[in-house]
Amino acid sequence: MITLEELSRLDHGAAMDLLFAYTTDIKRHEKDIEALKKDAALWASRVSLAEARNLTELAAGARTQLSGLEARISEIQASKTELERDAARIKEVLPGIKAKERSIDPDQLQAELAMMTGEALDPEKARLDRELDTLAKTGADSDPLEALKRKMGLGRESGGEKPGHNA
Repeated sequence: MITLEELSRLDHGAAMDLLFAYTTDIKRHEKDIEALKKDAALWASRVSLAEARNLTELAAGARTQLSGLEARISEIQASKTELERDAARIKEVLPGIKAKERSIDPDQLQAELAMMTGEALDPEKARLDRELDTLAKTGADSDPLEALKRKMGLGRESGGEKPGHNA
């Protein structure tokens, strides 16, 4: 019997492969049982025939063959039942396994982003680049007087001329 711990270690593909293998074995067991039942029916008719003709030794030998076949049928049936139970258990946990694969691992995502940005290779350089980019974007706005001049239209953009003074 497959345990939940063993199932938890499987990925979706492996679980599907295992389910396929179990289903195949179940079908093979069904065919084996069918063939053995035909043989058992044949030996049961031989037992009846030998008993009807009063051939006790022959009937005893046929009964031995019949009981061996019945034991084999029981053994295969028990194995088939266990495989069916395991297959049902796999089918139950399959959606959970699939969902687990779809979930996002934040540590893995952070590592992938760090590799794409180069931060993983040179974290100090990446930090400096971010700080310089931030400084460049906010550098002009860091001087409140320049920001006020730009807002009033008096800054560098207007050529430094004051309103009302025409040269």
